[in-house]
Amino acid sequence: MKKRPVIIIGGGPAGSATALHLLRSGVQPLIIERESFPRFHIGESLSGECGADLRGLGLEEELLRQKYPIKHGVKVFNPHGVPFWVEVKKRCPETNALIPTWTWSVVRSSFDRILLDAARNRGVEYMECDAVAPIKEDDRITGVQIRTAKGALEDHRCEVLVDCSGQATFLANRGITGKKIKGSYVSQVAVFSQLTDMVLDPGSDTDTSLAPGNSLIFYKQKDHWAWMIPLSDTITSIGVVVPAPYFKERKLDKVDFLRDEILTLNPDLTRRVTNTSFVEEVRTISSYSYTVPNFTGKGFVCVGDAHHFTDPIFSFGVFLSMKEAEFAVEAILKHLGAEKEVNEKSFAAYEALATQGQDAVRDLIDCFWEYPLVFTRMAGGKAQDDITDLFAGRLYGESVENNASRAAMRRLIETRRAEKQNATELAVSLS
Repeated sequence: MKKRPVIIIGGGPAGSATALHLLRSGVQPLIIERESFPRFHIGESLSGECGADLRGLGLEEELLRQKYPIKHGVKVFNPHGVPFWVEVKKRCPETNALIPTWTWSVVRSSFDRILLDAARNRGVEYMECDAVAPIKEDDRITGVQIRTAKGALEDHRCEVLVDCSGQATFLANRGITGKKIKGSYVSQVAVFSQLTDMVLDPGSDTDTSLAPGNSLIFYKQKDHWAWMIPLSDTITSIGVVVPAPYFKERKLDKVDFLRDEILTLNPDLTRRVTNTSFVEEVRTISSYSYTVPNFTGKGFVCVGDAHHFTDPIFSFGVFLSMKEAEFAVEAILKHLGAEKEVNEKSFAAYEALATQGQDAVRDLIDCFWEYPLVFTRMAGGKAQDDITDLFAGRLYGESVENNASRAAMRRLIETRRAEKQNATELAVSLS
């Protein structure tokens, strides 16, 4: 088998974006994908910076052709009917002023196919097969073993193996990275489907918060919330996230559970429901919160969900995967152009940058749940611009380092985490 410069495991947004950025730099990668596209996937709402990245990859025309709903922001409803609104805005390159813009909510089956087709049409090599195991020589990853559709095993060599396998966490499950660690939201259960004819906002020529394509979040109490994301003029993604013990205590099947929750969780959600006949299979996901340490090393890089996922409430998943793909490619190109021997630090800068963004998302979500009143005041007060930047996805480098509200959140959350740790240690000592 010929040796490729880069092999990518997974053809979802992380893998396709990695391939597209490599192709733009003259590097032809191989994507290995085990599933046929289109496929079902949850996670439809895109951040502002994600929209900008898609335009940068030359995909805006195709996305518009799909007639995906236009998202101008996200509106969050508390149980008392006092929502806060975060508009999608970009920073002007010349003045740094915030300027209203828009992004999309997408149907992931067709959206993922658009990205993968773009990569394949532009020249990426593609194989639909199972990745079986990484190939390791001495202390370095040098390729991957695959199983073809006919069941044959083949070894494929590369300079860099990129794990974009999402929550399958290919390299973590095979002991190449650090061990997968449960995250703060591991005890949550998400139950979701799609409904027709939900009551969307009416639209307005002057108020983008009333645009029908906006994402809506409704919460009842800590770790108990719902989403409503328009996928077309008639179909809406609807889902509920609850603590696992609560889900078990209800003793309902997933269909009845979801039906009951959307009618009782929050009055602003209930008034938007016109029927409860789901047009998509009702699905569940649990134990989705995790982190993988040491997610880069000699000859390998993990991107997006392959190394970290916190919680879906503010819809960062696709953006983090695509942005990390861009950063990973910068590191890979430097590595491929270097004459020095590969070592553990070859991708250290990428790992630090990816961790910076993931940490910012985690602090944002933790602060929302631990200090909801403070967070709501920040989103609607003097800190509004800072919150807008964070929701958009300006989570890296000076953008996040100079964000005063992000620093304030960090201080609050570190104090709360220390309190919880002390309480846990005291409980252990008394037991």
